[in-house]
Amino acid sequence: MLQTPGSLARSFGFDFSSRVAIVTGASRGIGAQIALSFAEAGAKVVLHGRDTESLEAVAEQVRALGSEAVTVAGNIRSEETAQTIIRAALDSFGRVDILVNNAGGNFAKRLEELSMNAWNATIETNLGGAFQCAKACWPTFSEQGGGIIVNIGSVSSSFAHPQRGAYAAAKAGVASLTRTMAWEWAGQNIRVNCVEPGAIMTDASRFGVSSDTADSVAAYIPLGRLGTPRDIANACLFLCSDAASFITGEVLTVAGGPLASSPTEVPPRQEFERA
Repeated sequence: MLQTPGSLARSFGFDFSSRVAIVTGASRGIGAQIALSFAEAGAKVVLHGRDTESLEAVAEQVRALGSEAVTVAGNIRSEETAQTIIRAALDSFGRVDILVNNAGGNFAKRLEELSMNAWNATIETNLGGAFQCAKACWPTFSEQGGGIIVNIGSVSSSFAHPQRGAYAAAKAGVASLTRTMAWEWAGQNIRVNCVEPGAIMTDASRFGVSSDTADSVAAYIPLGRLGTPRDIANACLFLCSDAASFITGEVLTVAGGPLASSPTEVPPRQEFERA
């Protein structure tokens, strides 16, 4: 469930009142909260997603915060969708300052059961979509004298992830792509970073099936809780702020602490607290 936007973004000193932010995959969950947090900090927002009704609901929340929003519905795997998103931003607001590549998806299958269509769809959505949107923004960023890109990855990129092999591979690609983009586009004053969420509680999250499941996962997180969409949005705001002006090509893990090992090998956090 989305957290209610308040004054948190401005209390952190983030002010994006003169900027335009594009957020892909913004119809729900993490993407919706990122969009709302940028709006809360004053940015005009371009919302992309596949569900028109859900997108418009988020856009109405953005407007209720006193900001402006436009929506673009489309499949992020399509190059045409990427171009449409940029055109919508330029037609509506005359510029683009920030791109958050959040759109993603996954097929929960073991590798031997995964079809090539499912593999390709996962890679194209999570990795290809980020590349296409970033490339579509490049001419505008270059002409304007700079821009900021945040790619949303996953801690899955660094671990074996049963039944999410294609997703994990795609997110590893996102981290690698981030570094190369940052290097190649630094000359155009384009900063590119990656945020890798850990276990985040959303409506669509696999951790949301029961409170017992959520509690069992949280037991192995050093900070003792699942993350929230707001936690990821805050990281994006920081990386897009002037406070991060000398940070590019980095991968920021937002997961409540480092994983020591697998849950079957490490006692839950509570056992250490009792020791």
